[in-house]
Amino acid sequence: MRLFFILFLITLFLSSCDITNDEISLNGISITLEKKTLPVINEILFAPIQVKDDGIPDQPDYVEIYNPGTETIDLHGWYIQDCPTSSGKRYSYYFADDLSADNLLAPGQYCIIVPEENSDPEASRLVQYYDYLSGNTAVKIFIVQRKTFSLNNDTDCVTLKDSAGTVIDSVAYNSTWHNPYVKNTKGRSLEKFNDQLASSLPSSWSSSMDIVYGGTPGRKNSIYLPENRLEQSPSLTVDPQTFSPGLDGNGEKTVIRYSLPAGAYQAALTIYDSSGKAVRTLADGLPSGPEGIFEWNGLTDDGTPALSGIYLIRVNLSGNSFSGTVELEENVAVAR
Repeated sequence: MRLFFILFLITLFLSSCDITNDEISLNGISITLEKKTLPVINEILFAPIQVKDDGIPDQPDYVEIYNPGTETIDLHGWYIQDCPTSSGKRYSYYFADDLSADNLLAPGQYCIIVPEENSDPEASRLVQYYDYLSGNTAVKIFIVQRKTFSLNNDTDCVTLKDSAGTVIDSVAYNSTWHNPYVKNTKGRSLEKFNDQLASSLPSSWSSSMDIVYGGTPGRKNSIYLPENRLEQSPSLTVDPQTFSPGLDGNGEKTVIRYSLPAGAYQAALTIYDSSGKAVRTLADGLPSGPEGIFEWNGLTDDGTPALSGIYLIRVNLSGNSFSGTVELEENVAVAR
């Protein structure tokens, strides 16, 4: 009997899948790809969270560099600079001036440049806060022995130069580059959508969407998109499209995933029953990057199990890649 009911639901579900999303008009934010082979500035944290005596490790400010090329780069003598002050003073931070150290950055490898008074990376604020870096020898940590960089919280520059003073990469960031739907960006880094995007363009950057750390130093950026998906059309998928959740919310779940072009967004996700009644809200005005993933465990907002049947998943998105609001819809079947 249960098998018959599941087959019936699947048949009903397939017959109801005639919803098609209207063609979406994209604004076409500037996507400028560069064939970069030398290290690039990939992530910046310029407004860290540092509260005295709160029992939480202080965040340090940092600059992450990534090597997108095919050759190992010797960083000895390299340094970063900020913007000149009104008096013309400019700070230079030499991060790889120890000849006896391993200053090589391999292809596909990240390095993090961080100000620390302690020269031991394992004892640094960086590793204490981003604890996944502990013991991670694949990530290079270069310590500049000072308490902080002179990076302003509103606008400033980060310029990467080699030992000869040649500019390798440069970005003049602004706090307005953050996702406008994020209310408090303190402690949240700016990340690039892709390492081949021009560092000088605001459209190459947005807020980190990492909900645990607020940044991804030494990891793939939370908003990263491969080159062939930077201008992808908005889409919504549900997997599996028929699932049998437990009555208590445990057991099988369905994964809801939306994909968008590079940009900053705000998302609302609601599930409706066949009568059009909203039964579960998974997001309401949530700041988002170009990818969003949610799970539905088959429970309604009041914690009761949703009845067997067909449900409509609707995602409403606003953002800087299109005008107005985009609405994406898909169906899912609950079979108990």
